[in-house]
Amino acid sequence: MDNSRFYEAIKKITIEYKHETISNKTNEFFIRHELPKELVQFFETHSYDRTIKFRHNSFYRINDIPEENSDFPNEKCIQNNLLIIGYGLNGDYIVLNLNTQTIGYIFHDDLYENEEIDIKDIYINMDCSLGDFFYNSINTEDFPVDGFQAEKYINKD
Repeated sequence: MDNSRFYEAIKKITIEYKHETISNKTNEFFIRHELPKELVQFFETHSYDRTIKFRHNSFYRINDIPEENSDFPNEKCIQNNLLIIGYGLNGDYIVLNLNTQTIGYIFHDDLYENEEIDIKDIYINMDCSLGDFFYNSINTEDFPVDGFQAEKYINKD
């Protein structure tokens, strides 16, 4: 999870926010989808009363995560072990791969416009931890803010 990097990033946020207890509904969602204990602990620590914006990338309010992952077509993400935890500048979803614990983007337009699409075809793996992702969102000038920029960023070598 890289808790320390997330803390470093959140220290730079200028809006006021308060810690919020995780609801029973949210805990039930975490249990139903077998989220790793370490991730649940991270979410308990970083459960705030609002969505937090890290420059152009946003981290959902933890108690909003069940709803964001339950409605059609978003439910396709969690069914493929991709937990929607936020969104980029153009609305592309920021997802946590529950298998690898790395962050990526989902092209939201493709998700909504093509019911038959394979999630793997619209998933861009950023190959960084949750903490690194939001730290870089604040501190790295050319860090991606959507799936298109993510594709270019990971292929720039």
